[in-house]
Order: sequence, then C-alpha cells, then structure tokens
Amino acid sequence: MLHFIRINNISGGVIGEYSRYNEDVSTFSEALAEARGIMDRGGFRESFTRMADIPVSRPDELFSKIALMADAGIALRDVSILEYGLYLLEHHSEDILAVPSLAAFYWFNIANLKANLLAVNESEGGRRCWYDRKQSASARKAYGKALEHVGDDEALQVRILTAHAGFLTGLGRDWEAFGLFHRAAKLNPDDDEALLGRTEALIALAGTAPALEKDLLREAADHLDILMEDDEGPGRDERSDYLISSLADRLADGERDEEVTYPKNSVITNNENEHSMVMYSLKNRLYLTPCSSCRRCDRAVGDAAALGAHHALVGGKNSGRYRKMAVLTGRLTERYRALRAALINHHRETDVPDGADYQPHFPEVEDWHALPPSTAALITTLAGSHVMLEGMAACVAVFLGREIKGPVRIDYILGTPGSPGSSLLNEQNPALHGFWDLWADGVEGRITGADLPELFSRSLSSPEVEGLSLDAQALTEKTLGLLDWLKNLTGYLIRMADRDARGEIENPPLWPLQPFVLPG
Repeated sequence: MLHFIRINNISGGVIGEYSRYNEDVSTFSEALAEARGIMDRGGFRESFTRMADIPVSRPDELFSKIALMADAGIALRDVSILEYGLYLLEHHSEDILAVPSLAAFYWFNIANLKANLLAVNESEGGRRCWYDRKQSASARKAYGKALEHVGDDEALQVRILTAHAGFLTGLGRDWEAFGLFHRAAKLNPDDDEALLGRTEALIALAGTAPALEKDLLREAADHLDILMEDDEGPGRDERSDYLISSLADRLADGERDEEVTYPKNSVITNNENEHSMVMYSLKNRLYLTPCSSCRRCDRAVGDAAALGAHHALVGGKNSGRYRKMAVLTGRLTERYRALRAALINHHRETDVPDGADYQPHFPEVEDWHALPPSTAALITTLAGSHVMLEGMAACVAVFLGREIKGPVRIDYILGTPGSPGSSLLNEQNPALHGFWDLWADGVEGRITGADLPELFSRSLSSPEVEGLSLDAQALTEKTLGLLDWLKNLTGYLIRMADRDARGEIENPPLWPLQPFVLPG
C-alpha cells in the first residue's frame, strides 16, 4: 500500500516520521534520476533493474516508476517488464482512485499498457488479437472509463480519444475509430494526431458512400494540405506519403480543385415532425454513418456493396455475390431506419394513427396499463429485430462463398467470442474481423440493448418484456444502445464489401505504441 503523510498537529513522533518520509522522497528522486541517466545511455534493462525495488510513497512516484518501466519494456520489446508495470498499477488501484484527479490517468495508462502489450506481441509474431479478446476488450473498456473520468480537461480528452481510435483501427474497427477521431478533431481542430487520424479514416471509408466519395476525398485532401503546410505539423513521413499516394490514385488533379458542396450537417426540413426526427438522430448519433452527423451520408451509405455487382467472379468465390450482398445490406439499412423511426416516435410520444380513433383500453385486469400506439409499434418492430442479425449472418455467408437456403444463425457463421468460426480463420479482410469483434461485444453483454432481439423474439408476454414495455425511459435507453450496435455492425458489412471490391484486404496497421501519461 502507498503511505500518505498528513501533517496536522506537529509532535516529536510526527516530525521524526516526516523526516524519514523526506529521506524516502530524496532516495526515490535520486534513484529515478540515476535510472533515467542510465536509460539515456541505452541501458534500458539496467535502468529497469535500478528502479525495480525502489519503494514509493506517493502516487506521483508510482506513476514515474511505471513510466520508466513502460519506456524500458517498449524499447526492449519485453512483455514481462510491461506486465510488471501493469501489475503495479492495478495493485495500487485503490490508493490511486482515492484521488479523483488521478482516475482518468489511471484508466488511460491501464489501457495504454494493455495496448502496448498487444502491440509488442504482434510485432514479435503473435497472433492477431481479434482471436483473443481478453486483452483487447479490457483495454477498450479502460479507454472508456478514462473518458468518463476526464472531466473538463479537453487536452486529455483528445489524447484519450485518439489513442482509443488508433487501437480500434488495429482491430479492423476503423468505422468506429473515425467517430472517435471526428470527436477529437471537433474538440481541438489544431491537434495534428486527431486531424491526421480523421483524414486517414475518411480516405479509408469514403468508398462506403459512393455518391459522396469524391466530396469526402476532397475534404480529406484539404485536411492533408493543412497538415503538410503547418511548420509545426507532423511533416512528411511514411504515413503521410501513403495518404498522399492513396488520394492521387482515387482523385484526379481536376477533381481536387472542385468545391466541396455536400452539406455536412444539414437540418433543413419540410415539416416539424421531420425536423424533430433529424435533431433527435443528430443528438443521439443515430445516422448510419461513421460520424453519425450527416443526413446525405446516411442516404448514400449502403451502395458500396454494389461496387462489384457486375463482377462474375471475384477471388474464386461465387458469382453474383456482390449483387446478393447489395440486396442484403440494402434490406438491413431499411430495417435499421424503420427501427430508428419507431424509437423516435416512441420517445416523442408521437400521435400515431391506429385507424380506430385511439382510446386507451382499460379491461378489468389487475395491473393493466395501456400502451400508446407509438410504443406498441416500437415493441412490434423490436420483435422483428432478430431478423436483422439473421440478415447479417446471411451477408457474411454470401461473402464467404456459402450457399444459403432459409434462415441463418449468426453464431453458426461467426462462432463464439472465444473462438471464431472456422470459415473466418483464413480471411484477411480487416472489416470482417471488426464485425466479428463488435458482434462478440454484444454477445458478451458489453453493449446495452444487444439482448433485445432475442428477448423480444422469444415472447411478447414474458415478465421481462412486459416490464420493459411499461418503462418508457428504460425501453428508450436500451433501444438506443441496440441501434448503435446495429448501425456499426451494418457499417462493417458495407466496409467489408467495399474493401473486398477494391482489393484492400491487407492487415490493418500495427497498433501505435502509446506513452505512459504522467499527471500534471
């Protein structure tokens, strides 16, 4: 346990203890300075050895000690050193979290250490982590907790968002990563890492909305020009050179000079009801796009599966599969939008005509409560939401070249969170792995509302369904979570088809190594 000294009434005993405390601080500071000096001369293992047994008495000393271990572990690619630093941080969690201002730093560094463990394992030939979710899922959870505790520190918010987004990109989950980069860039438009990450993801995802692809690429080109012209920006490196090359391949010189015309956040509507739906969708990030904030993208997304609709044979798989995937993803987007509209009507208590001049029905039954038509419509729509998961399973089956006849169980295709289906093991498309990883989150209960399709498909008369039907707020919150899950799952199916049609099936980039962040 860390030892804290509180000085109230000075007595001889306390003065003696305070003196020993000062000696401990002096000893730690000297050892840390010596270890850093050894590290500066390239003695990373010797530096770690020098600090390993030095006791700490304050959280800032603990953070400094683990930061040195993290630097040594990364430099040496030594998993055992990183694991020891992670052990120390978790072992002293109670003392650290007792100081509210340190909570965000604690969770952020937990996440970064776990991300670095995966990165080192990967660089040393370890198997891709979407087949072992123990570390990756806990790292993502820690990033989420860090963001919950960060408060008003915008600079730290941006660092957490960009680190989390970079980690998701390594999992093949660039659809969600774009949303995090987008939020970080809105918080601080001058942050190079946030803007570069957003630009990189925008180029990658532009093909998922073919009608707007050129506009999206022009926006990415504008951002990249700003970064390259900034004297204090990231400058030219392998990463920026790759982005410049990608834009040159997909955007001709004449096309780059055209003005970006699409309204990124248009809320111009024809009536009050539509306006309310638009504002609710924007507020709750319900639009079927990575950033969830563009109506035109919402209408354009889904066409990507049709890119190769006329290809007779691609990659040795079944003919016409792009055409089949285009139909399946098209139906998924229709059902998603229907569920979204039903939720908004329920939340706003919209007066939905029922053809019978609706009046609440009060039979002589104890505990009976009538449901408004908008709530009844939402429940009916939720009862059919399991069909969306079947449609997603069918889409993956078609992509894998399987013939489908009748309903397809999604776990039959994807396997389990602990073990992916055998058909997935040899697939290199990162979006497919991102889809599997996100699906596993829902199965493991990490997604609010992911249980609704199964719950409502089993029985509309169960006590759980009845209780949820009568709790308007709980029903809204769980349906919002379900919609977010379905939105991102659909996005990965579209991204999967887009990647495959373009031949972009290489592994995602390795996780960037993250520094240990010190408070203050």
